[in-house]
Amino acid sequence: MTSPDLLEKLAAYVPEPVVRAIYRQPHPLTEPIARRFAAAVLFSDISGFTHLSELLSRAGPNGAEELTALINRYFTKMIRIVQEHHGQVVKFSGDAMTVLFPAEDITLPGAVRRATECALMMQQSMHELAYIETAQGSSTLSMTVGIGAGEVLECSIGGLLGRWEYVVGGDPLAQVALAERNTQPSEIRLSPQAWATVKNFFNGTVGDDGFVKIEKATQWLPKSPPAKLDWGQLSWEDRLQAEQALQCYIPGAIKARLDKQSEWLAELRRMTTLFIGIGGFD
Repeated sequence: MTSPDLLEKLAAYVPEPVVRAIYRQPHPLTEPIARRFAAAVLFSDISGFTHLSELLSRAGPNGAEELTALINRYFTKMIRIVQEHHGQVVKFSGDAMTVLFPAEDITLPGAVRRATECALMMQQSMHELAYIETAQGSSTLSMTVGIGAGEVLECSIGGLLGRWEYVVGGDPLAQVALAERNTQPSEIRLSPQAWATVKNFFNGTVGDDGFVKIEKATQWLPKSPPAKLDWGQLSWEDRLQAEQALQCYIPGAIKARLDKQSEWLAELRRMTTLFIGIGGFD
């Protein structure tokens, strides 16, 4: 029987916009889908994780376990902050994270304020993670954050062998890529498009490229708890359909871990990485 606890566990490995869509319409996809909507986009990246990984790789499997624990500690803290600000994590890229702040229950300027306030809290939280002491030596970590705003394209594509992939594109993604290019450690930079919507609520310094380094907020949004999903409210049939739909977005390696009910599963592998960029997606 598909329990609410199982659905929560599966949902943790699926992009949040997909999870919410499945909650509203609990059935597996039969064809690709796409939609456009206004949103702020936040991209955060950690400097120092590569050095930390190299340090811990010297310890073999024990180092892999320690690195896994550190990464989990970092992402647990950051995801909590993101969710408190109504953000939706859509992608992890190594130690980097892409987050959407849809302009659905709020205006686009409001969504950008949420993203920027979230970034300020994330940077503040990094003070607790800035210095890492391990059995193999010490390492320092810092975060850079880029924020863009505008129309986002989201797609669920694939379908081969029942596997679907969630992809986002649009000008805000290009904006955060440019913002990150010249961002220094511990900085938050907004694109000109994002800054134009929130310049009355933050102090910032405009760079030669038009991107703005955020210094502090001058006025904060009122706190409001994000809506939580209660899988127990769904019927048994809908929970079964939701489980099947969620499984379609989970990589095989994660499924194997869940099937074995492994709390920790870390290993070191030698591999070659292929990165493919598709131009004109949006």
